[in-house]
Amino acid sequence: PVSVNVSRIDLYDPKLVDTLEGLVAEYGLSHDELHLEITESAYTENSDQIIAVVSRLRERGFHIEMDDFGTGYSSLNMFSALPIDMLKLDMQFIRTAFRDRKDTRLLEAIIGLAKSMALPTIAEGVETEDQNVMVSESDCDFIQGWYYSKPLPQEEAEIFARNYSEKSLHTKGIQMKG
Repeated sequence: PVSVNVSRIDLYDPKLVDTLEGLVAEYGLSHDELHLEITESAYTENSDQIIAVVSRLRERGFHIEMDDFGTGYSSLNMFSALPIDMLKLDMQFIRTAFRDRKDTRLLEAIIGLAKSMALPTIAEGVETEDQNVMVSESDCDFIQGWYYSKPLPQEEAEIFARNYSEKSLHTKGIQMKG
């Protein structure tokens, strides 16, 4: 899949669904191959309108990821009602968990909460072997960050993806942003 950031402003565009449908058709993608990343903060203003747009996108088959979860904007009550398919943990969770005492309890609790709601999780910003091992052992579904690769131009990313798929690494998943 290809993950694309969708801004709060994009969500107010009445042509958004048609634009995304056009991109899917133009590039020969299936709807579930285009993952739409919507930041946690986008749901805080005019949440009913945003939720309605996101719900329409999901009905069309687009995969919705809540990006930057944990940046402090949503309540747990609101979280349970959001139309999302995956929870993407903000890189601050990783940094905070490994700062000073390496207290990973909050990170593990959030992954557990997501699991209880049948939401796969992605950990952003994994940079070290310690972080990678801990996040993997916490039952996080996908891991993304500089531990695997720095951001790459398209040509290098394609080579990396081909090489990565041929290797047998001891992680559960990797996600590349397109």
